[in-house]
Amino acid sequence: MSNINFSFISELEGGATCIGYVPDAENSKSGVTIATGFDIGQRSSEDLYKLLPNDIAAKLTLFCHLKGLTAQEALAKEPLKITAHEALIIDKCSKKHFVKLLQHRYNQHSPVPFEQLPEQAQTVIASVAFQYGNLAKRCPTFWRFVIEQNWLAMVNELQNFGDRYSSRRHQEADYFISGEQK
Repeated sequence: MSNINFSFISELEGGATCIGYVPDAENSKSGVTIATGFDIGQRSSEDLYKLLPNDIAAKLTLFCHLKGLTAQEALAKEPLKITAHEALIIDKCSKKHFVKLLQHRYNQHSPVPFEQLPEQAQTVIASVAFQYGNLAKRCPTFWRFVIEQNWLAMVNELQNFGDRYSSRRHQEADYFISGEQK
């Protein structure tokens, strides 16, 4: 059982949205995004049909594997709108899959199971993974610190991450530190 604070992550993601958008289309590898940070561009249609109810998956498949300006152009031609109920379903299904995958990856590399980490650690790790995916490949320095439970180095890494999202990384570091002081 995880102790991830998805409300915190949702705030960082800007909350659930029912209108598709492409975050930072010119500078990122993001695709059309819907619900709470659900990036369709990182998915295949097969993934969507395994993860979501068929009627929702069918609405999203047009945007599979499209990223950046290509995704933005597709969205301009075919705007994506879902209901609030569909956004909740997407969030529920994607969180379940996301947590299972994150726990599996973490537990393969760390002697301390993910489930035994403090809530703040689980939440910060999940927040970075929510944005970057496979942390071992995309953020290896951060990943090394978290699997070693080297929290001081992890906080320092967040504060000096060097990506386009320094505000988010600083909020994650502050969130972790606030939990450590309790």
